[in-house]
Amino acid sequence: MSARAVAPAEPAAGYARLRPGGEGAAVRGRAALIWVEGPDATGFLHGLMSNDVAGLAPGGACRTLLLDAKGHLQAHLRVRRDAEDAFTLLVDAETAEQVAAMLDRYHFSEDLDLLGPEEAQLVTVAGAPEGAAEAAELAVPSALPGALDLVVPDAAAAIAGLGLPEAPAEALEMARIAAGVPRIGVDTGPSTLVQEAGLEDVAVSFDKGCYLGQETVARAQFRGRVNRVLRGLSLPDPPPPAGARVLREGREVGRLTSRAITPDLGAIGLAVLRREAAPGSDVEVETEDGAVAARVVELPFRER
Repeated sequence: MSARAVAPAEPAAGYARLRPGGEGAAVRGRAALIWVEGPDATGFLHGLMSNDVAGLAPGGACRTLLLDAKGHLQAHLRVRRDAEDAFTLLVDAETAEQVAAMLDRYHFSEDLDLLGPEEAQLVTVAGAPEGAAEAAELAVPSALPGALDLVVPDAAAAIAGLGLPEAPAEALEMARIAAGVPRIGVDTGPSTLVQEAGLEDVAVSFDKGCYLGQETVARAQFRGRVNRVLRGLSLPDPPPPAGARVLREGREVGRLTSRAITPDLGAIGLAVLRREAAPGSDVEVETEDGAVAARVVELPFRER
């Protein structure tokens, strides 16, 4: 890729370029890398992660989750298999130390090395040109549908080489919420289950063997259903603050966790709500000045 400067995009324009059908944009971010290497690396990770790590071919990557023993969400990761006995984990910067500590806690007598976490420069790209992945140190699927996350030595140089406008982090946050993508630790709490966050179809294998928290995930999938589900909220402008209680007929059914004001959808938010607050339901969201009306919508958001 040849470097060429492109004018940066303002939040609204960057958001439009990041959305499905948009012209593409790049956003700088922070992440961390953890390496797991050694003869027992495959079995060790396969027994901890929710997705089929052992089924990856060298060079292959997947989204996966790290749960606790009760099946509660702890972290979202991307795993790339570098070789038969070597893996790179891309972890959110905020959860890197927690993930490293959990890996160390479950590492007993396995013949492997745990290295990191090490901070990395990240560029999230929608509409990536051909060759973008090859030019990065690491390229894995982004949580934003249709986008790539690239680990690069110099974010500014990488963005110039992509030939795409740089969009601010605010634009990516708007696109994330509009796509209905939960952020672990923001839209989830210490007791949130996989199906409550709607991650079972993108980061879980139901064909692999046992892994940490697997019994809870399987039971929710095949023997029953969860009582809460990640939903969208169509909100008034300006939207209530994150953390505000969501009420249905005077009863709390959840809390607003993420919100944004978008040019096409207006004010929107995410919340894990009780099932009785189904799409189409009218709810209220508390503010300091009293409750305001909102509507529950199916994810991802579509134009009003």
